[in-house]
Amino acid sequence: MDHEYSISGRLWVDNAESVLPGSDCREYAIGDIVFLLSTATANEIQIVLKDKSKAVSISDDGIVVCCAELSKKFNARVRMEKLHEEYGNANVFNGGSDYEVVSADRFVCECLNGKEVSRSRTQM
Repeated sequence: MDHEYSISGRLWVDNAESVLPGSDCREYAIGDIVFLLSTATANEIQIVLKDKSKAVSISDDGIVVCCAELSKKFNARVRMEKLHEEYGNANVFNGGSDYEVVSADRFVCECLNGKEVSRSRTQM
């Protein structure tokens, strides 16, 4: 079985251009964790982990800290998610098998102006 981890999020602002002026992408570091911020829409900024291999070592509490820090820095609402997908063989109707996601664990938190407003975990 293979495991895949990812961390991503969204930051909602009044004007994305004011946060990322004249730039398609900007790095923002919180300690040794570096995120890439890029404009998704006029009022939404996409957040992704720059070094995807670090996703496995960042705890749920670490995600909350990063979410709160970004929310405080940009005085905005931020939603971040850590996804852990486990891949394996799944049976299909023709008697064969496909290699696909067999289970997933999703942690989601949301912060507003530096304060945590929600967190949840979903297992699929």
